[in-house]
Amino acid sequence: MRELLAGLDYELVGGRVDCEISAVVSDSREAVPGSLFVCLPGYCTEGGEQRADRHEFIGDALERGAHALVLERVVPVPPGVTVVRVPDAWSAAAHLASRFHGEPSKHLKVVGVTGTSGKTSTVYFIDSVLRAAGWTTACLGTVEHRVGSRVYPAQQTTPEAPHLQSLLRQAVDAGCGAVVMEVSSHALELRRVASIAFDVGVFTNLGRDHLNFHPDFHHYRRAKGRLFEELGSGGKDAVAVVNRDDANSDYILQLCRGRKFTFSLRGHGDVTATNVYADVHRSGFVLRTPKGACPIELAVPGAFQVQNALAAAAVGVALDLPLDVIARGLATAPAVPGRFEVVNPGGEFLVVVDYAHKPDALERLLGAARALGPRRLLVVFGCGGDRDRGKRPLMGEVAARLGDVVFVTSDNPRSEDPQAIIDDILTGIAPNRREHVHAIVDRREAIEAAIDAAEPGDLVIIAGKGHETYQLFADRRVPFDDREVARAALARRAAVAGLR
Repeated sequence: MRELLAGLDYELVGGRVDCEISAVVSDSREAVPGSLFVCLPGYCTEGGEQRADRHEFIGDALERGAHALVLERVVPVPPGVTVVRVPDAWSAAAHLASRFHGEPSKHLKVVGVTGTSGKTSTVYFIDSVLRAAGWTTACLGTVEHRVGSRVYPAQQTTPEAPHLQSLLRQAVDAGCGAVVMEVSSHALELRRVASIAFDVGVFTNLGRDHLNFHPDFHHYRRAKGRLFEELGSGGKDAVAVVNRDDANSDYILQLCRGRKFTFSLRGHGDVTATNVYADVHRSGFVLRTPKGACPIELAVPGAFQVQNALAAAAVGVALDLPLDVIARGLATAPAVPGRFEVVNPGGEFLVVVDYAHKPDALERLLGAARALGPRRLLVVFGCGGDRDRGKRPLMGEVAARLGDVVFVTSDNPRSEDPQAIIDDILTGIAPNRREHVHAIVDRREAIEAAIDAAEPGDLVIIAGKGHETYQLFADRRVPFDDREVARAALARRAAVAGLR
């Protein structure tokens, strides 16, 4: 344990540090004989769920065999237990877990992607580019955590440090040369990535989000900026890849101490895109770089995906990869589940499921959908409970402005009254648009109503939950997949039509 504590500011309260440690955990349920349990303070997760203060689970950890504790406040413990007090348990957890697993990030090319929207798609694109270049990769994000041939469900976008460092260790052991990961504002604020040596930090964009966790937008932006402020501190020649089109790019760039690389759809970056096109099946552009230009074809629809692909291309250029390799990687990138996912390809009208659950993301999504030239745009969406209430009217305004018919419904209400959330959304909708807006509390019924109302040439957008396979209420978590619900509604509509 003494070796793990080296370099950490701590006070030995009881026991001894000359003891063997079998695991570093922050969840008492994962404690095993000989483990070190880090008592993290309580916090609100990315999904809006409250996590309890781990000091309350010391007894459980000790019963499971933990024989050392790292905590922020001293509590009574049985004799013989090693107790270490630290000023910041979050940073301590990252430090201890990294050292326990042999500082795995130093043996990997680590690319971290942060921003309000586009992180998941950008990570998939970068991962595909690196694999095209011959790298064996691990990919960690909102949808799943993939390490070599193993795939784990993602409970959090960026896991707590002990779990994250374990995944990085697995990546090294599996022969991976690179890891591409989403880095959430929670992870940055709560120091989950504090002991990771990043090679590349990518900034996608910044909009309103997570203001139930961060006090205000200023604190949210500052949390995102930490990735770039600390870039290179792990001893690597790191590079920042920044979206120059975002209004916050100057703020991010001035935080960077090392190399900087920019990308832009407006011609203002080191890497730019021209001749952008998109339809319901694919999209593409001409990539222009200091190395030259080349055409890029993407097997994913939606013009908004071009910016995500451009970010990945910029990473490839920053890493000195050949343009043909970058193009091949982008062309073979798989579609991300729940990201502009067409449920019924070839239908007389199309139904698309997307994860957009923030005002900026919803505006980009509906703008891209509008650009496809549908006869009408029908929009189904809601807002999560126990989250930032201020974004609700903003999303209502966006949906009513860009959609022809809008169905306002429930998302994940959590502990809030679903109707109250809908009422908040409706306050953002102009009176002259109200006749085109329908409020239906039950999400399944709202999806069915939208599909029943669709006509040939229409486009139905179901936004907010994307890849999620559940719905959260105050007292229960129920199975719910927008894609399955939409397919069932389409099948029912077809069956009814067949009886006529």
